[in-house]
Amino acid sequence: TWRSQHEFCVRFIGGRSNRFLLTSDECELLLQLEQTQSLQEVALKFGRDHSVVSRSLKKISEKLAVVDKKAGRWILTELGKKFNEATRALIATQTSLSQTQQSIRIGTNREFAARIVGPDLNYLMGLFPDTIFTINSYENGTEEVLLNGQIDIGIDCDRPNDPEIAYKLLIDEPIIVVCSDIFLKANRKRISDYLELPHLLCERLHPDKVLSKLENHPTTVARFNDVATTRSACLQGLGWALLPAYAIQEELDSKRLIQIDKQFYGKSKYGLRWVRKRSYLKNSVEILSQWLQSKKLS
Repeated sequence: TWRSQHEFCVRFIGGRSNRFLLTSDECELLLQLEQTQSLQEVALKFGRDHSVVSRSLKKISEKLAVVDKKAGRWILTELGKKFNEATRALIATQTSLSQTQQSIRIGTNREFAARIVGPDLNYLMGLFPDTIFTINSYENGTEEVLLNGQIDIGIDCDRPNDPEIAYKLLIDEPIIVVCSDIFLKANRKRISDYLELPHLLCERLHPDKVLSKLENHPTTVARFNDVATTRSACLQGLGWALLPAYAIQEELDSKRLIQIDKQFYGKSKYGLRWVRKRSYLKNSVEILSQWLQSKKLS
């Protein structure tokens, strides 16, 4: 009946309302057909044999009356010309949108954000003009927040576990033995045997970065799960600690903290992480890679 046919048409059209009638390749083919004089020129532009292009146009003509073959030549219909106008308008809109202000979300740990990224943010903004930066810090690493889409690029240590995450390891992260000037003055005669003196353990450091025997060392007087608190306790003269060089550089320069062992107790590597399938991040990763390689963490 007419009513059932009408309901079928409504359901059919409604179900396709969010689908393109022609693919982007087909739209580009119609644009090229309008701009060139012959099928051979169209085929040359797309790097295909003219017979393949002809078959593609035939397939399009079976979908919509946008192209027709007359006297052995494919020509655009009036509807085809209107479709081309719509395609050009969409391309212009996409181009305009791509040139508007972009955003980039970077995740790292609190210390790296505060000591390395923050002071260099003005320079980074110059590398990414018309871009809004979001800097998020995480103490449990960047792997999970990368996978769930909370950030675009992570700056983190060592290799990620999930194979979905691509990475580049770029610069060393030295860990050094330090104490405050107060602690040094009070223990100057015994400082060469610092392992026997009060120790502040920073659990934030990965096991391969610290002396394994310090984990349950009898001289450990306090344990902390982040670098900032360990640094603060160390500055008060409560003990010596192993800390990342970049996280205490200001204190070393001002001599509020002093390196008491010239040996580096481990070198991890900092680098970039991103979700492998997000290929649109390639350019941003390259720019950030060059920036990160220019930094020295010691």
